Amino acid sequence: MALSTYITQVRRLLHDAVGQYWTDSELTDYINEARNRVCKDTRCLRQQIVGLVTLNQGVEQYVLTNTGTQTMGSQLVTLPTAFTGYQIVDVMGINILWGSTRIKLAYLPWTRFDVNFRYWNNQQSRPVCFSRYGTMSIYIGPTPDTTYTSDWDVALIPPPLTSDTTVEPIPEPFTTPIKYYAAHLAKFREQALGEAQAFEQMYMKKMRQESVSFMGRVIPDPYAK
Repeated sequence: MALSTYITQVRRLLHDAVGQYWTDSELTDYINEARNRVCKDTRCLRQQIVGLVTLNQGVEQYVLTNTGTQTMGSQLVTLPTAFTGYQIVDVMGINILWGSTRIKLAYLPWTRFDVNFRYWNNQQSRPVCFSRYGTMSIYIGPTPDTTYTSDWDVALIPPPLTSDTTVEPIPEPFTTPIKYYAAHLAKFREQALGEAQAFEQMYMKKMRQESVSFMGRVIPDPYAK
């Protein structure tokens, strides 16, 4: 969807067709914030990135680069140049390539991962599991015993829309709730709290509707008896 279409939709909700109360620039900021909110709430912008990270021998911590920092002994996770401006908000899964096979790593919450895979200080083996530590770090366990190529299934937030020439990567039907959250932010700035709350509730309602619409009718096995 084009930025100008988003702006028109939000203006209609706000009854501000001629821009008397909100400028296009201000609404653009609210729209981009709403786009980020939708991606965080739904993980709708999901991408399988082949060969994203090389898991190196002896390195267990992999730091997502949104912060631009890393700790000693860790390795940065950098998105390919095709995803310049995108940010990783979640890691949904990791595969490692082992010979001619692709091994899907299991996931454990940090405490269980720490107990099960970090008990022996110097243990190195083929990884079988990963865990999130905080918001920006991924731990691999056991610590890799050699170099592995890995594919990462990640959820992203996109670069901001700046004009109608900027491509909107958020897929339908998840563009629909964006205008309601943008209108919520605009009314919140105005301190019209009742209207702001109404738009926020409409956003949540539309999110549920579109999530159900997206799930649709999927039959796991059409031949099952």
